[in-house]
Amino acid sequence: MSRLNILLIMVLMIPGAWASEGIGWDELSIEQQKLLQPHAERWSGLELAQQQRLQKGAQRWLSMSPAERKIAKGRFHQWQSLRPEQKAIIRERFKQFKQLPADEQARVLRRAKWFKQLPPAKKQQLRQRWQTMTPQQRKKFMDKLRQQRSHRPGQK
Repeated sequence: MSRLNILLIMVLMIPGAWASEGIGWDELSIEQQKLLQPHAERWSGLELAQQQRLQKGAQRWLSMSPAERKIAKGRFHQWQSLRPEQKAIIRERFKQFKQLPADEQARVLRRAKWFKQLPPAKKQQLRQRWQTMTPQQRKKFMDKLRQQRSHRPGQK
């Protein structure tokens, strides 16, 4: 047997190596097809990763309660109303967040949740205080917070 034949057999034996054309439209549930109808005509031309993202998004939408869907719609409309520069900043911050270690991501999420629970007046007060600080003052403030956290038992 030639080396080429052996190589061909090995490639064909790798699961999914020859079947990478993507997710068939008929493989989607009826509910997913209804949600993804705007993509139906070009579905077979989408890359597998795009199809997977859309399918995952459709499944997530279908699993949401009506209240969660209402929130998601509001966030989507809010996102759509942003200028391209604002979207770029958000994408960059998200990329930076995803590069953080898991414990640091958890800390950031806890702080965001804490901030979100504050009364509007307190949030505004903290925002104004932060905006009036110089970069040096911000660094000093953050260092002080980290130091305080490191001295509390059970806190990271």
